[in-house]
Amino acid sequence: MVRYFEEISADETHDLGSYTADREELLSFARRYDPQLIHTDPEVAKETMYGGLIASGWHTASACMALLVEEFLRETATLGSFGLEELRWRTPVRPGDTVSVELDVVDTTPSSSREDRGYVDLEVSAENGDGEEVIYWRSTNIFLTRAAGDAWPLGADG
Repeated sequence: MVRYFEEISADETHDLGSYTADREELLSFARRYDPQLIHTDPEVAKETMYGGLIASGWHTASACMALLVEEFLRETATLGSFGLEELRWRTPVRPGDTVSVELDVVDTTPSSSREDRGYVDLEVSAENGDGEEVIYWRSTNIFLTRAAGDAWPLGADG
């Protein structure tokens, strides 16, 4: 069953699950998308303030985004987002870290110009196994209203 704008409430909290940072995946991602030595060269990374290899923040964001889609967005009539209003990498993710991700729905606002949609302010945050926040972002996402359900590819009944 698809959730539409009207069915999403401010103050909802969702546990999106967790992932474990795999060393080879971190290295592969970084070599392709963020080839800074702190992400790609374990020997050089040991000599930095981090004392070892750390995940690219973009990898952390991507892994959290995958959980956001799997555990929340996939079941909604989402039209995407305007982008991130804020993105913070708080604590480095290291190979072997297990990262737990949470979603908070902060606010919902019907569109004042288009009756087929509404806007939902979301906050995504994640912690490592020591309870340290590793990432935080805030975004405004666009969701279809139930009345516009025929425009959703899955139809009104999902």
